[in-house]
Amino acid sequence: MELKRMAALALAGTLLLGTGCGKEEETAEQPVPAGTAVEVIEAAQGPMSASYTVTGKVAAVDEVQVFPLLAGQVMTLSVAEGDRVSRGQTLLTVDTSTVTATRGALQQSYDATKTATDRAIESARIGVAQAQQAVDNVEALFEAGAAAEQDVTKARQGLAQAQAGVAQVEAQQAASLAQIRASMDQIDTQVGLGTVTAPCAGTVTMVNVVRGGMASSAQPAVVIAADSRVEVQAAVAEDVYAVLHEGDEAGVQIAVLSDAVLRGTIASLPAAANRQTSLYDIAVALPDDVQPPIGTFATVTLYTDRRTDTIAVPTEAILTGADEEQYLFVVEPGDAGENAKRITVETGLVSKTDTEIVSGLSVGDRVVVKGQSYLSDGAAVRVVSGQDAPTADAAAGEEG
Repeated sequence: MELKRMAALALAGTLLLGTGCGKEEETAEQPVPAGTAVEVIEAAQGPMSASYTVTGKVAAVDEVQVFPLLAGQVMTLSVAEGDRVSRGQTLLTVDTSTVTATRGALQQSYDATKTATDRAIESARIGVAQAQQAVDNVEALFEAGAAAEQDVTKARQGLAQAQAGVAQVEAQQAASLAQIRASMDQIDTQVGLGTVTAPCAGTVTMVNVVRGGMASSAQPAVVIAADSRVEVQAAVAEDVYAVLHEGDEAGVQIAVLSDAVLRGTIASLPAAANRQTSLYDIAVALPDDVQPPIGTFATVTLYTDRRTDTIAVPTEAILTGADEEQYLFVVEPGDAGENAKRITVETGLVSKTDTEIVSGLSVGDRVVVKGQSYLSDGAAVRVVSGQDAPTADAAAGEEG
């Protein structure tokens, strides 16, 4: 029994050894692909632009500063930074008690003056009525021959004097009451100034007062972005400014919103550089449906040169040789497969990722974009996909 068991184990070992050797032989027999592995793209024609990136800041297009016209303690404050407000909405109120303290006394003076002058006017009107009666009586006597003409004249003069007295008292009343009313109106106007309202609709960007604190007419209490319109403001150097135009497209990325690049346009360009920075302050308009918080930072990409129908390749595909020669490799059919061909090129615009090829390359050429550093003119290559692209170690091994 034991002998049979040992024989079975020996047979199994022999089979395993045989299987392993077979696999090694099969692996050894597989052919190794010839040539350096490279990745290529096909040269094509299309538009291209050079770009310049700068950091900017979101700001209001039109900021309106709201100054309290009456200094005093802030009694109420109904807005905070970021709030949307409408035209005429109350922003804050200022204590007006010191202004209104004398209004009650003025009202009493007004009422007393009016009562006194009303009595004087009434008395003067009674005098007019009596003078009129006297004139009527004298004229009747004069017609009856019982009074002289001079008596009629005298009576009529008395009536005129009485009427003038009424006009005088009425004028005095009007003047006195008008003076008191003017003082009361002035107080009412000042009281009205204690309520500070929004002069326009928009978004509150700054609040410089607190409830219980003091408001000054020399400092804006609230700042409003009119109509809630915002833009990105940035500063650029002179060489960039020289090629910009109002209406040019600009890419804008605002990290607090998303990583997406928004399509903005240059809204305004200054006539001169900033005296303090010697840079040019530009404004970039955002799409209407984009409302980022004011004060946030943004990355602005300006396209300083645009060309159509250009041939561009990834910048890393271009190599530099002796005497600053710029060259790249293209893949062409060979006698026994595909070979690399070194071609000298002239470059033009340079963007973040691509470089324009002015001469030396044609549309449809297959340009080596990975593995080019390990090639020589005429070297055998094999084109692979991106995931099979050669690493530095692998390419070096293939060359060896």
